[in-house]
Amino acid sequence: MRFSDGPMTNTFSLAAFQLPILRQRLNAKLETNLTCDRSLVRRREAVAALSLSLLGVNARAQSGVPNKPIRLVVPYTAGGMATGQLTVLQQKLLQNTGANLVLDYRPGASGTIGVDIVLKSPPDGYTLGWAGMGLFAIIPHLVKKLPYDLSKDIQYITPIGTIANVLVVHPSIPANNLRELVELSKKQDLTYALTAVGSSMHLSMESIIAESGLKIRSVPYKGDTPAFLDVVPGRVPVMLNTAPGVLQYVRSGKLKALGVTTAKRSEQLPDVPTLMEQGFKDIDIRGTFIFFGPAGMPPATLNWIHRELARAIDSPEVRAALTEFGTDAKSMSVADTAALVRAEDRQWGALVKKLGITWE
Repeated sequence: MRFSDGPMTNTFSLAAFQLPILRQRLNAKLETNLTCDRSLVRRREAVAALSLSLLGVNARAQSGVPNKPIRLVVPYTAGGMATGQLTVLQQKLLQNTGANLVLDYRPGASGTIGVDIVLKSPPDGYTLGWAGMGLFAIIPHLVKKLPYDLSKDIQYITPIGTIANVLVVHPSIPANNLRELVELSKKQDLTYALTAVGSSMHLSMESIIAESGLKIRSVPYKGDTPAFLDVVPGRVPVMLNTAPGVLQYVRSGKLKALGVTTAKRSEQLPDVPTLMEQGFKDIDIRGTFIFFGPAGMPPATLNWIHRELARAIDSPEVRAALTEFGTDAKSMSVADTAALVRAEDRQWGALVKKLGITWE
């Protein structure tokens, strides 16, 4: 028994001594395993997050919803009618969708530089344009060679609406209607500010000159802003511009409105008669501004852009705001917009030929 008792006592003593060491090794092993498990979990979480992110990007691509700011190229100088209207739309689009519309002003060559930038951009929906109908239905009849082909390079989206043009003069000009201005032009030299060669305003003025016998010389400007700097002080006393462009000056008395170019009076200038009312029956001209992009945009992208632009344009808030600018806001379908451009192209082409206007 004593022999047996001795070894038993030694064995228990050794076990008691080694137990903390074994426990320490076991804890270390467990910690290592747990660390590996946590790393594995983190890796799996990262992969899952990346997969969800890629799925989100793919879903946005398939749905057409943008995931970065949209550049809107405006082929005119900043300020005036363009900035006022587009800022209203910009804010509504951001409110509706969270999409950020960034205005990029690219004037030059009567707007063709800006159009060229848009049409040579990737057709991913992140570069769009906004321009007057003249760039699509008048300029092609005045310029023999453009840097783009409107028959295949462009995707028309929707108009923002229609705008009346208004004939205005400096208050120092002793004329209150077009006939009086015509009589005055026979007695003194008159000049008018031409803000965009090949625009509806340009051809409207040429139509007025041809039908009324007005004797007047044009002074070309690179956009509305520099033109108004001369027209408002009276250095160049006559101008034909959009209702949104002249509204603030007419209301403040800095310019005098002689007539509007549409068959119906402007809601913003109800006391100003139309030129048709004044006896010039063939003058019924309005401006139209259109959103467009490069050809080849994915259908989902085009559908999203058109749907959200139309939703913003036709909203009561935007319509009311644009009415104050002199614009009758109304969207159109993509197909109807293209049809409108074709119809305007035929109309303006015939007028260019009739008036014998050339640019080159």
